[in-house]
Amino acid sequence: MGKLQHILVVPLPAQGHVMPLMELSNQLLINHGLKVTFVNMESIHNQVASTLQDHHHKEDKEDNRIHLVSIPERDQDLGKYVEYVSETMSLHLEKLIKKFNESDDEKIDYIIADAFVGNILEVAKKFGINGVAFFPASLGYLALILHFSKLIEAGDIDVKGNPLKDEDIKLPIGMPAKSTIDLLWGFWDEPAMQEAMLSFTFNVHKSTKAAKWILCNSSYELEPFSHDLIPNILTVGPLLARERLGHPKGQLMPEDSTCLAWLDHQPAQSVIYVAFGSTVRFTHSQFNELVHGLELVNGPLLWVVRAGLTDEVSTPYVDGFKNRLAQHGKIVDWAPQSKVLAHPSIACFITHCGWNSTMEGVSNGVPLLCWPYVADQVHNENYICDTLKVGLRFQKDENGVITRSEIQSKVQEMLGDEGIRLRANKLKDKVMTNSSEGGSSSKNIEDFINRIKL
Repeated sequence: MGKLQHILVVPLPAQGHVMPLMELSNQLLINHGLKVTFVNMESIHNQVASTLQDHHHKEDKEDNRIHLVSIPERDQDLGKYVEYVSETMSLHLEKLIKKFNESDDEKIDYIIADAFVGNILEVAKKFGINGVAFFPASLGYLALILHFSKLIEAGDIDVKGNPLKDEDIKLPIGMPAKSTIDLLWGFWDEPAMQEAMLSFTFNVHKSTKAAKWILCNSSYELEPFSHDLIPNILTVGPLLARERLGHPKGQLMPEDSTCLAWLDHQPAQSVIYVAFGSTVRFTHSQFNELVHGLELVNGPLLWVVRAGLTDEVSTPYVDGFKNRLAQHGKIVDWAPQSKVLAHPSIACFITHCGWNSTMEGVSNGVPLLCWPYVADQVHNENYICDTLKVGLRFQKDENGVITRSEIQSKVQEMLGDEGIRLRANKLKDKVMTNSSEGGSSSKNIEDFINRIKL
């Protein structure tokens, strides 16, 4: 028997990027027998390892596991983070590849790198290794990013997105009407955040140009028009975190599974699930409106309140709102989200519209109340509400705040709209068919495996 194909997998160091790539890695290893080494920076490596319980018996071979390795840590400052992702990670990876390639048995055959990470696939070329770009967000957002780069090359805009010609920018047919080029950086007044988003935009353009193929955590059926705008694309989604004994699922925080037993005691389609991902941060005033709005909803509530969800507030305040809302439901630090959204008691999902949360919601037929925060999330909100029509958006007041009365009225509107629930269930059937045997995403993974085994 010949050497197993050895795949090096490199995510951007963030929860929403690690999880889908870990699920893809598990499929490559468990379903297709490839050897997978998964690279994280040290703190994330430690978090993934700590949430993994080792269920392997002694007789199990090491080949049955994903090999987790770490590279040195990054600075927490935003500018340093961008530099780390765009430049420093590739230097660490170069050393790692050299070390692996010293042994014929360990030699790297393919690199699958998150498209948001800068020069990794350039490094792959340097070593004569085939590179694959993985895009963890939607096809529509990828098409938007790639079109942005084309406009720069055509001289329509400068590298900061400023128009260079006295005419309107036209987007290709198939892009959602509300997608505008300034969606990529236009939510922030902070120059540092604008620069960071532009830098990641150029990283994606660079990665996809250097890649032999692009894998995306979406499906043709979910985004047919955007799919046709992107060459060399293979859709492999939805990549949902699955429980596999002894295998990591890319979760960086310990999950509180007591909420599942609590959900068992709630009526069908009665619970409002509220979760804003791993990076959203609310001002004290917006958080206060959210607390009061959820109180006004006055129905069963499951709310994920992780550390850092709001600006620093006093312990009595935190304890006070938790005690008040405990009468309406359950509050946890972090939830097993896939299992929660699959539970029959869930009525709707108030979400930040991160792509993983969006995919988990639509894969379970759950209507979405959209509260986007950063990056691709406004694009996802537009697609959810205007194209798929399985969600509603909150409106901000003149101060940019979503008020308690707006929260109450939108939840009531959602719960009274049978059409949204019907469309969400139809979409669930369509999306889940993709990843089941014979579905388009399942066939694309098979196709990808056959190509890399050649």
